[in-house]
Amino acid sequence: MRPVKIATRASKLALAQSNYIGTELRKLDPDIEIKILEISTKGDRDKSDFLYKGSAVGYFTSEVERALLEKRADLAVHSFKDLPTACTEGLAVAAVPARESVADALITAKPVVSLAEMPPASIVGTSSLRRIAQVKLLRNDLKCVPLRGNVETRLAKVAGGEVDAAIVACAGLNRLGLADKISAVLPPEQFLPAPAQGALAVQIREDDTELASLVSKLDDPAARLTAETERRILASMHGGCSIPLGVYARVNAGNIIIDALISDIEGKTHIRRSAAAAIEKAVESAEKLARELLDAGGRQILEKVRADRAN
Repeated sequence: MRPVKIATRASKLALAQSNYIGTELRKLDPDIEIKILEISTKGDRDKSDFLYKGSAVGYFTSEVERALLEKRADLAVHSFKDLPTACTEGLAVAAVPARESVADALITAKPVVSLAEMPPASIVGTSSLRRIAQVKLLRNDLKCVPLRGNVETRLAKVAGGEVDAAIVACAGLNRLGLADKISAVLPPEQFLPAPAQGALAVQIREDDTELASLVSKLDDPAARLTAETERRILASMHGGCSIPLGVYARVNAGNIIIDALISDIEGKTHIRRSAAAAIEKAVESAEKLARELLDAGGRQILEKVRADRAN
C-alpha cells in the first residue's frame, strides 16, 4: 500500500480523531505509512460570535476537502456533523467508524448532576443554536453566551469563572481523555444531539479505488445508518449545521427509532416528533418526519433564523 496522507483540522480533537483512524488503518495494513496534514479552517480562525451567525456550509470542512481535491492529501477525517449534507463532487465518505457517545455534556465549576440543578440565572457558554434553544426549553432563566474555541479553551473558561457552565459533546471529551471533566451527561432522549454527533466521516476521492478497498473496512453499518438517517432529516429541511435542530436515531431489534426537535432560539416555540420504522425504511421515515416538522411550524422557525442571520 502506498503512503497515505490524512488531511485534518489542526485542533487537538481533530488530530486525535485522525490519529485514531491512522491507528485503525495500520491494524489493517501494518506496513502502511501514515502522514498528517494539518489544515486551518475558517471555523477555527473565526471565534468572534455565535456559530449560527457565520457561514452555515463547510465552515469547518471546505479547506480540508480542498486538500483532498488538490491531491495534497489522500484521505480526510471529519466530525460527520460538520460536513455539508450535499456531498462535494469528486469526494465520497468511504467509512463511518463505530460511533462515540451521541450525548452532550454539561461542564460546571461547581458539582451538579443535571441542568435542573444549575443555580438560577447561571451563565451557560455555547455557540450552538440547537443547544441554546434546548437550554431555554428546559431552563428559560439561564443566560447563554457565545463560547468558541477548542475543547480545552472551553473547559478553561469554565474553570476560570468566565461562565458558570459549558455544553460540549461527550464524544470530544472521551476522545481527548477528558471524560472526568463531565459534570452531567444530558440524556440524548431529552436533550437531542446534533445530526451525526459522535460519528466520524472518513472521506476520500471517489475515484481512489485502491484506498477505498482498505478504508471501507472501517465502516460500521449501524453508525452509518443512524448518522445518515439524522443527516437526511437535516438535508430535507435544507439546513446547515447551525439550525436549531436536534435529532437522535438508534437501532433496536431491526427497527430505527428517531426523535427530532426544532425550536426557536428563545425556546418559546418548539416542535418535536418521533417515528419508528424498519431499518430498510429509514430514509423514507426520516424524510416524512422532516416534512411533519416543517408543516407543524418548523418552516416559520427556519425563516426567522435565516432572517436573523442576514441581519
